[in-house]
Amino acid sequence: MSLSPLCQVTGAAKPRALLGKRVTVETGARGGQVPAKAEIGCGSLGGHFETGQEGRAATVDRFQLSDWFESRCTLPRDVPCWPCVAEIPNSAGAVGTTGGTIGIVEAVGVPGYPGVHLAGCPEQVRDSRQEWHERPFLPSTARGDTGQCVQPAGGCTHRPGREIPELPILPEDQLLLQWRVLRGPGPQGPPDGAEARGAGDLPVPSQFPSLEDRTPADPDGGSSLPQQRFQVNINGFLQRQQDNTLHFTVGNEIFDLIPRYFMNVPSRPLWYTVDQAPVLILGGIPEEKSVLLTDTSFKDSFLVELNIDSCWVGSFYCPQAIFTATIYDAIATESTLFIRQNQLVYYFTGTYLTLHESNHGSGSWVRVLANECIKSLCPVHFHSNGSEYIMALTSGKREGYVHFGTITDGHVSFQVLPKHRSVCEGIQVFNCSITWAVFIAGDYILLMLVEIQDPTTRSYFQVVSYDLVSDNLVILYTIPEFIPDARGLEFLMILGTESYTNFTMVPKGMFYNPYNNLLFIWGNFLLQSYNNEDFIYLADFPKDQSIKYLVNSFHGETAIVTETEEIWYLLEGSYRMYRLFPSKAWEVHVSLQVMQQSSFYTRIETMVTLFYEDHQLYQLVYLMNGGQGRLVKRLVPVEQLLMYQQPGNHYLLERRGNHLTLSFTDFCPFTVMHLRDLPDPQIYTRQERYRAHPPRVLEPSGFHDQNSLAVYQGLVYYLLFLHSKYHKPYADPVHDSTWRWWKNKKVDQDYYFYLASNLQSTSNVYIDMASYEKIYDLKAEHELPERIYLDKGTSYGFSIFVTVRGHSLEFQPERVLTTLELRSKVDLGVVLADADCIEVVVNQKVLINRNSVLFWVTIHDKRSCFDQGLSGHHLMKTSVLVKVVGAVGHCFQNTHRGLHMQGNLMIPLLIGCPPGKRLAFDITYTVEYNRLQNKHYFDCVHVDPEMPCFLFRDTFYPFFLIQDLVTGDSGSFQGSYVFKVVGGGPTMDTVIEYSEEEIYRFNSPLDKTNSLIWTTKNTTTTKDLAFNIMTHQSLGIEWLCLENSPCHDTIPHSIFAPEFFFKVLVSNRGVDKSTYCDHQLIFLLHIHGLPLSANRALFILMVSFIVFIGLVTLYIIFCLLLTPMVKACNILRWKINNIITSESYYTYKSSSRIFSGTSGTKSRASSSISSSVSSKVVEGNQEVPEEPSEKQYIT
Repeated sequence: MSLSPLCQVTGAAKPRALLGKRVTVETGARGGQVPAKAEIGCGSLGGHFETGQEGRAATVDRFQLSDWFESRCTLPRDVPCWPCVAEIPNSAGAVGTTGGTIGIVEAVGVPGYPGVHLAGCPEQVRDSRQEWHERPFLPSTARGDTGQCVQPAGGCTHRPGREIPELPILPEDQLLLQWRVLRGPGPQGPPDGAEARGAGDLPVPSQFPSLEDRTPADPDGGSSLPQQRFQVNINGFLQRQQDNTLHFTVGNEIFDLIPRYFMNVPSRPLWYTVDQAPVLILGGIPEEKSVLLTDTSFKDSFLVELNIDSCWVGSFYCPQAIFTATIYDAIATESTLFIRQNQLVYYFTGTYLTLHESNHGSGSWVRVLANECIKSLCPVHFHSNGSEYIMALTSGKREGYVHFGTITDGHVSFQVLPKHRSVCEGIQVFNCSITWAVFIAGDYILLMLVEIQDPTTRSYFQVVSYDLVSDNLVILYTIPEFIPDARGLEFLMILGTESYTNFTMVPKGMFYNPYNNLLFIWGNFLLQSYNNEDFIYLADFPKDQSIKYLVNSFHGETAIVTETEEIWYLLEGSYRMYRLFPSKAWEVHVSLQVMQQSSFYTRIETMVTLFYEDHQLYQLVYLMNGGQGRLVKRLVPVEQLLMYQQPGNHYLLERRGNHLTLSFTDFCPFTVMHLRDLPDPQIYTRQERYRAHPPRVLEPSGFHDQNSLAVYQGLVYYLLFLHSKYHKPYADPVHDSTWRWWKNKKVDQDYYFYLASNLQSTSNVYIDMASYEKIYDLKAEHELPERIYLDKGTSYGFSIFVTVRGHSLEFQPERVLTTLELRSKVDLGVVLADADCIEVVVNQKVLINRNSVLFWVTIHDKRSCFDQGLSGHHLMKTSVLVKVVGAVGHCFQNTHRGLHMQGNLMIPLLIGCPPGKRLAFDITYTVEYNRLQNKHYFDCVHVDPEMPCFLFRDTFYPFFLIQDLVTGDSGSFQGSYVFKVVGGGPTMDTVIEYSEEEIYRFNSPLDKTNSLIWTTKNTTTTKDLAFNIMTHQSLGIEWLCLENSPCHDTIPHSIFAPEFFFKVLVSNRGVDKSTYCDHQLIFLLHIHGLPLSANRALFILMVSFIVFIGLVTLYIIFCLLLTPMVKACNILRWKINNIITSESYYTYKSSSRIFSGTSGTKSRASSSISSSVSSKVVEGNQEVPEEPSEKQYIT
């Protein structure tokens, strides 16, 4: 593969959006082909793309990464994406009217830096070891197979073909690029053969960086096709050798997957930072210091033997019964991997230069907490406050403490909690042990499951809370000694008055969901609580089973794995638990898959792990078939399994005449459920979208060639460059990042169209200027957004249309239900995770003629649970659960995307300042308004259209815009703000930052040091009276530049008046109550015409007067002495000429005597010269008669 030389333009953007941007690729073919969709992530080095057609199996095309990516390219934090281009051939790989679909997308990089070219590969995939291992590639099967093969049939993992440690990071706000299909042949594979597989997102600039981000590709709206995507993650644990091969920096890859590594080995949890970790690891390989490593969510994986010392610790203070090489705990964060072997903890930081701003990658595994006995690691699933976290539980001499690890920009640090005393001392017990710990980042609370060993009684467990801010320990709950007796109920509220069984409660861990504040305590039971104090016992879970780990989708679904590898399922907000495996429903599902000859199910298999991805439950399974083993990632069809369970449990035999009739009871309270009146999603999902159509090929064949693809690549590249460049303090006259592209070329649009119509365009391609635009009017797709952002006082509303089941045992089919009957049969319930922060209003309308009920649901922010924050930063997680009573587990809808559960809507909410909002200086209106108020406007002598000047003596009226980069809205900022000069200098090169003390002196009306730079007639100030509060209706700013200010007595550098560049900070923090956004804008303000100080003005006046008087005096003297000076000069010149002439004559006479015997020719010449000289002397004597005697003598 190769890199396009056109991609050498850049822009600026995120750091950590920057929280989110992705590029969605929409591709489709002509001639009846069904288009496919995908996402490319500039956070990685490879990926795969899936396409499918109706009635046909989906195929997988792989693309490769170039090896022309060097470590020398270090990007700053605020750069946008690297140029990434993906060329995706169709499944057939043929060129024709219906084949050869190609999609290309690219993200922006810095000037002169190389990019990544992702090219489609032929069906026979090659990699760097192809010469030693020739093996077939197993493509993905149809969607109905509910799985993907991720392991080659030969039993060996694919070698990774990607490593770009310099790739930039993902934001939270997102850029989605939609486009049409390109027709033409796909590339024939990369020359280096380095294979890159997997999935990831192509990011563009954002406020919060991330190396991994997951969002399904959204179509244009109303599409009936499955939302396909692929993602490409950054793998910072690969390194390129001198021989141009790649190898893992964490260890050595093992190519042979021995069955003993997986067969009959217990499954283990997959722990990682959600939506952040690009690389996942999984330990548990028996008696091997190896892990499974993947950057494609186990679409493929690599078995790597780690390079760790395995120096086991065992002593009298660190008990260890047995030693083993097995890696028991493995946790992946955004840039760092953690493992535990025996009682030792190691970490390895990947090489992510853009994330760390310097190379903090580990050269080897680093052993941490070397003097501690670590019995287990506990994950923290979400990042917060710009960091990620991990917890290590100790045993032995430091029992009762938690080592709290913080990972910030690749730096790992640990602190011991509690700070001053152990947990045992804090709860006043002699001997205790911490079994599990959960960190609630939003409240800075550490929840610990503590086992108290009392020698007089049996051990018992308590839930203890530790406040990291106040350093306080509080006992929240004491777990009962025995399991309660539910007496046939699905759940039981534990109040202390209930009866108990003889089964002892054995707690093993906890799990916390920050979206709904739901805390689980699990062991051989399952307790749940919404306030960490009052618990509900879920009685469906059997007492003879013990939970091994929980898996949560964070969208209202929880999967449970027991010690016997059973899989249970729970919908959060309900209390009924379902056993998915083993079950009769599972047997039915497997039988149907075997009948379809699916390769994802065999008789001999072992589950390796269970995890959620994109709201779907997946298994990583090791399959044995014909003596060959392979790892497979397959979908767990939860909805199908729940539906299969219903007929077997609920049926009725009725006698009709002489025979029995079998009928099934449908417990779903409705027949139809639709979401209606959904608002446009972009304002809530905060996703930016662009449309970029490929150029039109003028060749008769209509196929794209290298020239047209290069043109399209450059166009997409420049589009994203404009997107990143748009983030600047001065607002453009038109609020659209593509405005600058065509603003000066629209007049020539018809001319270019004329050339294209006559086949005269350059490179035989035609570019339609209207084909590249930003999308602001995306419509909803009859489904709720993945997450919703709410600003202060904003709301989100939609309606639910439910058609009631009119026929049942009580009602006849032809009967129309009354209003009372309709209301009694369908009820809508709402569960709020934080009732103090949000409120929900539900209005109901009964449609009797349609046997339906319409519910209007409106979610409001109550303006009470968030202060102010930067755009996309420190958002509060909460949720709303909307459910139709009685529908959970009973209602399903068969859609084109498969079976879908209905009646239970989990809506994640993020409260705070949404991503994509910014404050900009409205320079256009500011100039117009200042001209109107001051009756004139004088710009600088050297005009800069990007930074107009303002005159010092004029009153300055600034105006600002609130721009929504997602919806395109742009309006005047109506809130209050504080205006501060935080820096400045006479030129742009000499601008310096002021200290806090200087900022106060230069801007505060309380200053007494005669240092103010500006003042205003407004009397409104902050609470401490330190600074003035400005609004759009303020009376303006008057420039002072007093004696001790930095702009006082500015020395001019030319004949023009002095100039000064002020670095201005505008912030609404603490003074604007209309929004959660802490808008901060820093920009340069160019002021000219600054006055001089009195001393310097007097000095310049005196110097100027003296110079003037001197010049006049010199002029007078010059005029008086001009005539005598001219006469004297003439006399002096005459005398000099005479002396020269005399010297010439005597020299000639002497020469004549010496050479008197020469030829006649020379004598005649000398005579001629002598005569000439004599004649001239005579003439001179005539002109000067005053000296006759001397002249005669000479003659």
